[in-house]
Amino acid sequence: MELIIDSVIIILIIVMISYAVVLNIKLKVFRNAQNEMANLVGKLNEAISQAQKGVDALKNAAQTEEVRLENLVTKSRLLADELEIIIQSGSSLADRIERGLIPAENTALQNFDADDHFDEGRSDEKMHDEEDNEMLETLKKVR
Repeated sequence: MELIIDSVIIILIIVMISYAVVLNIKLKVFRNAQNEMANLVGKLNEAISQAQKGVDALKNAAQTEEVRLENLVTKSRLLADELEIIIQSGSSLADRIERGLIPAENTALQNFDADDHFDEGRSDEKMHDEEDNEMLETLKKVR
């Protein structure tokens, strides 16, 4: 009977040793996985840091481009205003040239007024000269 109890204890010890060996192997695998996980977390941290630097660089570039675009828009608006003045001046000049090409007697008939004779035609020319002078002054100020 003692032999049976000793053999049962030996079997239980063998089972326990084999269980301890299996547990030891699983713990080694777990520690390796833990080390790999730590490496992955470190790499992820580094990637996040680089991404943050990239976002900051992008933000700086966007701000720089925003300032540059604002300057371009301001210049464009000034040029558009200058072009508008030039177009108005050119239109006025074209009108004056057109009036100059019409025969004098037709112009005299068009400007003739029963009460004021030719005064209206002369006041129009004075007004156009004043407008032209104003436009020239504005163009000089813009440049």
